[in-house]
Amino acid sequence: MSDIPQPADPQNTLAYRGAKYAVVILSALIILALIGLVVGAVMKLSGRSTHLVGGPAGTSFALPPGAKILTSDTQPGRLILHVRSPLGDEIDIISTDDGRLISQVKTAPPAPPARQ
Repeated sequence: MSDIPQPADPQNTLAYRGAKYAVVILSALIILALIGLVVGAVMKLSGRSTHLVGGPAGTSFALPPGAKILTSDTQPGRLILHVRSPLGDEIDIISTDDGRLISQVKTAPPAPPARQ
């Protein structure tokens, strides 16, 4: 027998075990990500909505009496209206999914003509 010490088994070193645990954890995370991707694709293709819709069901937007739509514009999922009514001008942003009012910007009503 020789006096030269045998090298330590590489599978028993701390670095080897740490690398092995890192591979196991990262593999589990990749599997979870793939499962999430498949579930998301199935929900998207089945027509289920993945976002929450605010407001009670069946609510819709109605113009005030005597209002006229001056201009309209669209964005994905939104209808933008410039409306003039006796109460003043306003910009209404409406959801095209359910017809509910998302946002509204109003101006002050027009001032009556000054008497001289």
